[in-house]
Formats: sequence, structure tokens, C-alpha cells
Amino acid sequence: MPRRRAFVLFELMNAMLHTAQAAKARGFDIVALNHNPLCATGPFTVPDGLVDELVPIASWADAPALDTVLKDLADRYDIAGTHSMFEPTLPHQAALRRLAGLPTTDPGTLLGILDKTRVRATLYEAGLSALRGVPLDEALAWQDWEFAGAAVLKPANGTGSALCFEVSTLAGLHAVAERVRTADVVNPLMRDYIRAHGGFVLEEKAEGELLSVESVVHRGEVGFVTLTGRYVLASDPVVEQGMQTPYHHPRLPRLAETSRAVHACLGFHHGGTHLEFMVADDGTAELIDFNPRPAGFASPVSIGEAYGLDYANVLVDVGCGIAPDLGFTARPPRYAVEMVVLPPPGTTEFRSIEFPEGTIAARATKSPGERLSGRADQLDAVGMFIVTAPTAAEAHRLGLAARREVVVNGVRLGDNPHNIVAFSEYIGRDLPAPDGRRP
Repeated sequence: MPRRRAFVLFELMNAMLHTAQAAKARGFDIVALNHNPLCATGPFTVPDGLVDELVPIASWADAPALDTVLKDLADRYDIAGTHSMFEPTLPHQAALRRLAGLPTTDPGTLLGILDKTRVRATLYEAGLSALRGVPLDEALAWQDWEFAGAAVLKPANGTGSALCFEVSTLAGLHAVAERVRTADVVNPLMRDYIRAHGGFVLEEKAEGELLSVESVVHRGEVGFVTLTGRYVLASDPVVEQGMQTPYHHPRLPRLAETSRAVHACLGFHHGGTHLEFMVADDGTAELIDFNPRPAGFASPVSIGEAYGLDYANVLVDVGCGIAPDLGFTARPPRYAVEMVVLPPPGTTEFRSIEFPEGTIAARATKSPGERLSGRADQLDAVGMFIVTAPTAAEAHRLGLAARREVVVNGVRLGDNPHNIVAFSEYIGRDLPAPDGRRP
């Protein structure tokens, strides 16, 4: 009897819902490997009947148990494709793709890409980065501050900008090191991933503007999708607060060229990627983070809204090893602004959130009763939403206005210090698409 064709999703959550629905529409069985329950509230609620088989995963760090699960799936199904958007699952996705004969980045290479210490050393040696990075334990043994300027401390294996701190002195480093040692990461999946791999890396801080290059890679061929500009917290630029899609930055062609070189240097072979760069005024681009997965949260929704298509179909093509059609990137776009919101200062418990009318994919990112730090911390984000408009200027205006009208625990956010964002001079401007938009 022929095996049923299956599309496997690793930790189905957020906008992965749309990818599952697009794969289901092609006639595939949907198999979800999940540690967390399937979403049952908000815009990414998984409807009854979408998932044909739900495989509970006790821990994404238990490699022997996961190997057994993957071999069983490969025996029982004809694996047509896969999709994941969460770092701890990526090596296991690669292992299943190898079992199924689908194009993939080598699992060992992928583990190296997920290790920020190894990535920085590789790029430095290849001349693709001027920044140095050292393990935290080594930096704590310094007698004097050995970098020329400030640095950023972050997990060697991290996700979602969790536990990232800027420091510029030995005293500051020791204080932050103690803070990360005792920090309570509320999200159990993030916590388990960071702790399972252990270790932090201290990297020289790159100066410039933070933005992201979104790509899909098919059998080694890097396809540029879009550039996204960032909003950051005005009082702490390490805390990301949103993005504009697309973003016609004048340095786009050079960024796309640098992105392709970084992909080749690190050996990424197949899948979606989300690369974060700092771009200096002279156009120099320093890679800050190589995420070997598509952009998270509701970014696929933003891309789809901007270009007038269901971007989930592109992700299904990539997941199935089919060369994606990126012709849509040449269309005149709308503009999407996705915003992240923090609670007011001093808030130590999340109870409720309300969003203004006209927002898209608006959802709470915390459950009622969850503890918060009371600080302006990336991990304290309580909600996200998208607005769109025909122009970048209008999308920018709507996004800033909407975040002021969000109500958290009965309090309108307004212009409280945790709700003031900073952004580049190019954000919210209707700039022409630079030559090389589709390099």
C-alpha cells in the first residue's frame, strides 16, 4: 500500500499556520511535531481537522528520542516537505529532510551556523566581518577592557533577541553576567534552548542601522525576497519593536551582495533565511545574526500583505524542494508595518491586551497571569500587530498611531517611555526601489 504524502511542521506556531494550510490545500497530510499545545486563541488558532497527526515532543534537546521519532515518520510517510521557524528544531528538520531525500543544509553545518561564536570567527577569518567575539568566560578573565568600544553580550545559541545586553566596561560586563546567570526566561522553549547549549558570547558592537535581509535558498541558489527596516526602543536600541516591509534602503544592492557572500561562506544550502545586519553610513554591512530560517512571528503575513500574495505558498515550495517563483518581488508593493508592544513601566503581571480597529494579525504574546520583569525587556513583549497602507509614509504613521492606542491591563500605552521607538531616516519615506532590488 502506498504511503501517504506528508508535510511536516516542527513546532507549529504563529504564522506557520498559513504554511500548514497551504500545504494541506495541495493534498498533503499535515504532521505537527510540537512541544507546546497547538494555538487555540487569536488569529493563528489551528482549526480542527487541519493537523492529521500531532506528535508530542517532550524536549527538543533529547536527540536520541527525536531520532526515533524522525525515523518512524520517514518509515510511515512519504515526506513531501517540511517547515520550521524555531531554532531548536532546525537540526532535526535537516535530519528528516536528509532521511526523505529532500534538499537540505547539512545538519552539522547547521549546528555551526546556530553557534554565534563559530559564525563570528568564520566570518572574521574570511574577511566578511571586522568584529571580534570571545566567549563570556574568556572575557570575564580580562584584566582590562580589550575591545576598542562597546560590545554586545548574547547567548551563543539564542533566539528572538533574548538576553542581549550592551556593555562597555569590565564592571558593566560582570554586572550583566550576573544578571544573565539569574535571569528567568519565561518562555520554556527559549529557556530550554539557551540553557541546553549554555554559554554566552561577547561581540564588538557594530555601529549603524539595524535591518534585515529576507531570502530563500534553493539548492545553494540565494533568492532575494525583501529588505525590512527596524523600529527599536528609543531608550534601549537592543530591544526590537517592529519592522517595515519592504524597505527601499539606498544600500540595498550592496546588502544583497554581502548576504550572498555570507550564505556561501557559512555553507547554507537550502531553506528560508533571516539575516540581521548593521549598516554604517558608508554602506559597510556587518552581520549581527544569521537565522537559518524564515523571519518569525507574522513576517510571512507582512510579506504577503505587501506583495499581494499568500507567501505561505512560497514557503511550501521551498519546503518541498521546488524552486520558488520570486517574480512577485518586482511588483509595486503596498507597505506593511509590524509592531511589537511592551507593557507600561513597572508592570509585573500580564492580564489583558486590546488592539485598535484596523490592525491585522493582532495577538497577545503572553497568557493572562504570566509574570513580567517590569523593565523594558525584549522578553516582556505582550503583543504584536500589523498595519498596511499604499505608501511607506502612511504605513509608518498608522503604525505609530496604533501602538499608542493599544491598551494593556486596562491602561492605554500612549507615549509612556516603554512605547517610544526610534528609527532610521529612511523609515516611513517613499523611496524608489534601488537598482538591484532583485539581485
